[in-house]
Amino acid sequence: MNLNMPSRKKRRTCYDRLRARMIAARRARRVDPAASAAAQLLAIFTAMVGQMPLTPAPFRYAAPSVSPAWAERKQLAQRLGVPVRYVEITMARGEVPYSVLFHHIRDGGVLRRDAMRVLRTRAPEASIDWLDHVEVTGRWSDLLLCFVRSEYDEDTDIKLLQSTIAWLDTLSPRADIAGPAETGTGIGSGLAPSPTSKDSDTTNDEGGSKGRRP
Repeated sequence: MNLNMPSRKKRRTCYDRLRARMIAARRARRVDPAASAAAQLLAIFTAMVGQMPLTPAPFRYAAPSVSPAWAERKQLAQRLGVPVRYVEITMARGEVPYSVLFHHIRDGGVLRRDAMRVLRTRAPEASIDWLDHVEVTGRWSDLLLCFVRSEYDEDTDIKLLQSTIAWLDTLSPRADIAGPAETGTGIGSGLAPSPTSKDSDTTNDEGGSKGRRP
């Protein structure tokens, strides 16, 4: 075998060319996975930001539509001077019973507010200041004790007045009631204050001087 003979160049076949293309394609796909993931996240974030408005749209409050029946009841409540919830019972009975008012006062919340508004128009005028005191201090139990289950509203009025008087006594205690001697009736003169010694001496001197003869 002659080793000095030049080697013949190997001829590439279709298989060789296809294999070379596959190797080149693999080399092109060999990129950093982290960089690829970051690029994908950036693309997603850009797409989301592009869809969002730059400034939020102002929220406009749309008031619920008022039915004609509700508007009519509200106007009627204003003419009667009562909350809307008491329109029907006021038209049927002429006034809101104490039983309904005190029941709503016990429930509290908006019911209590409306009931107190009507109670101020029904209670004796002398008790208005005490009702204000109850509402400010929250002594609702004292007010609830004034309700009397009776067919006569006057019984509850009396309890309201009694509670008002008791409250006024705590603010300014009444002065001592004048005794009979101070009233000038002459009864119970033994309770009258005894004269001082000075007055007694003056009386004795005058009496003695009158008894002496010059």
